[in-house]
Amino acid sequence: MAVRCMSRKCAKIVLWASVAILIVSTIILILFPTIYKNQLKKDIALVDGSLMTNIWRDVPLPIYERLYFFNITNEEEFLNHGKPLNVTEAGPYTYSSRWVKYNPVWHSNGTVSYKEIRTYQFVRSLSIGDQDDIINTLNGPMIIAADILKNYNIGFRIAASILLKLNSENIITQKSVRELVYDGYEDTIIKFAPLFKKGLPFKNGRFSWLYGKNATDDGLFTVFTGVDDQSQTNMINNLNGFDKLNFWKGDSCNMINGTNIEVGPPLPKNPQSYTFYQTIFCRSLTFDYTGDETHFGIPAKRFKPPKDIFANGSDNYANSCFDLVEGRPSGVLDVRPCQFDAPVLLSFPHFYMADPSYRKNVHGLNPNDEAHGSHLDVEPVTGASVDVQVRFQLNLQMSRVRGVFQFDDVLEGVFPVFWVGLEIQLNDDWANFFKSNLNNPKIIAYSVLGGLVVISLILIIISLVVLRLSNIEDDDDPLIDVKEEHRENLSKKVIVPNYDSSGSYEKSNPSTGVSNKGLDLSSETKPAMSKAAEASVLTIHPTTP
Repeated sequence: MAVRCMSRKCAKIVLWASVAILIVSTIILILFPTIYKNQLKKDIALVDGSLMTNIWRDVPLPIYERLYFFNITNEEEFLNHGKPLNVTEAGPYTYSSRWVKYNPVWHSNGTVSYKEIRTYQFVRSLSIGDQDDIINTLNGPMIIAADILKNYNIGFRIAASILLKLNSENIITQKSVRELVYDGYEDTIIKFAPLFKKGLPFKNGRFSWLYGKNATDDGLFTVFTGVDDQSQTNMINNLNGFDKLNFWKGDSCNMINGTNIEVGPPLPKNPQSYTFYQTIFCRSLTFDYTGDETHFGIPAKRFKPPKDIFANGSDNYANSCFDLVEGRPSGVLDVRPCQFDAPVLLSFPHFYMADPSYRKNVHGLNPNDEAHGSHLDVEPVTGASVDVQVRFQLNLQMSRVRGVFQFDDVLEGVFPVFWVGLEIQLNDDWANFFKSNLNNPKIIAYSVLGGLVVISLILIIISLVVLRLSNIEDDDDPLIDVKEEHRENLSKKVIVPNYDSSGSYEKSNPSTGVSNKGLDLSSETKPAMSKAAEASVLTIHPTTP
């Protein structure tokens, strides 16, 4: 009986403890999404010391810039006979990059200002050749000079043309990759160009396509931190103190929209597009959502440029304010306004998604989406970019200039110089970092809480069964707990009293006929009889034989 009571007591304790665990676990399960969301909001806000800020300040993902040059193979036919340009692609020449935001300053209005220094280092193992490889390419300074000379009278043009000839300048030149990319080379035209056109950025008489872009910044950016509004995380508020550009003809084209491509706000459940700003394009670009991707187990939303992103105003009215030349075929972006009026146009590599007319003047191009398309894959919970492929091509507009005889016979048009592939890719180490900070907390929390709910339910069921069985056993027990030896005495000593006329009784032995008079029911003769048993004794008068 004592063991059974102990079991019932334990069962009750387990029952109530399990009920308490079940209630608490269920409440936490219900509240966990809100708790997780609030903690995540703190982690991804661009505030000093947050998880996302540490990533944002010094982008830890591998960043590469891959350059491909167009090597000219028919110089004579192109220059003297007006033939299309024949090219072969040389590349990639790969540079690893590091993007670091130094000394960010946080403001009370929920913004932070910074300058981002981008450095580039050549990686021979990821390149097709060395930086000393020679490229037969278009002479950028010569073509830019001819374009400037269009604004001068014919006499001045002729004199300039003679000087160019004496200086052995030609439309096509041979330079090393090193000279064409970051190191640059001394050029007579570049030395004197600022005398004829104010504001040109050439320094020290040196020229390269990316000269002055290594270990430098693109200006002072101010972005929203996302503390007040998570949907504004890392959205650009202004650039160099201005909330819009002044390059284009309309306000919509001059708007600085979106992020800087590295980090953005968490994505909505069904995103439609993603907008970002990169200085090289002198405008914001909007990519459209095309589907879901997975990188090292990390889910992402993919965005790609629409076919009309560089369309002219006739094909895409929203681009009307980007049109600088009436009737120019779709597929290129004239960036003259932000490139010191140099005849520079951007497109996708090999004129991918551009009007076919651009490829008529250039032989050797083979555009396709896999090699020349762009995309942006964004992890939806944090808004971090986990796979970036932004590819663009730099082209020069070449025209005949009366008086500059070097251009008398050239084929007019837009010609490619090189194209760049900007790559930011998630690796295994950073995939594990994302998992441990994003997915694992949810998995652990739901596993533990779910396990507690299941275990508590099992314990509740077991406790109820134990209590029920205990009650059934109690119902089967006798009402009077009589010791076994007393039960035996009662069964052996059956007393049949016989009272005489004096009030005494005798107990007759049926076998001997002997009677015992005066025998009373004392404690000695009826040790196992209770008062209730005595009251029920029958008086029996046996007959004489």
